[in-house]
Amino acid sequence: MAPVTLQARVERKHPQLPRFLVVPSKQVAGWRLGQTTTTVDVTLDGSAIGRRSLKYWDSDRWFVELPADICRRLGLELGTRVSVELQLVSTALPAELQRLLEVSARAAAVWGRLSAGQQRMVREHVAGAKAPATRTRRATRALGVLEGTE
Repeated sequence: MAPVTLQARVERKHPQLPRFLVVPSKQVAGWRLGQTTTTVDVTLDGSAIGRRSLKYWDSDRWFVELPADICRRLGLELGTRVSVELQLVSTALPAELQRLLEVSARAAAVWGRLSAGQQRMVREHVAGAKAPATRTRRATRALGVLEGTE
C-alpha cells in the first residue's frame, strides 16, 4: 500500500495523557482497515519515529500516540503542526516467531488463545529486536516456551 501523507496538529485531551495526532478516516480509507488497531511506520517532518499503533477513534478519525520522549526530541509542543507520513507495515510474522509456532505445539496453542490485539503486540515486540537471537528469545518468552524444549 502507498504511504499516506498529511498535515496534523499535536493534541492532548488532558495533561496526564500522552500527546497524539489525529488522522482523518478519509486519509486512510484506501487501506480498508475496519475498526481495528493497525501498526504503521511513522515519519514526522522527515524524522522517522518508528512503528506505532494507528488506533481507531470513531468513523471520522484515527489517532497515533506520541510518547513524551519523542515529543521532547523533536520539540513537539501542543498545537505544533507537523507533516506526517504513515506507511502500513507487514503483518507477516518474524521468521523466528513463525519457526517457533511450527516446531512447538505448546507455543502454537498459546498463540491460538491470544486475541488479535495480543498477537499484534507479541509480533511487534519480537519484530522490534535487531538480532535474530534476540527475536528468538523474545518469541520463546512471550509464548512461555523454553528454548530447545519440545
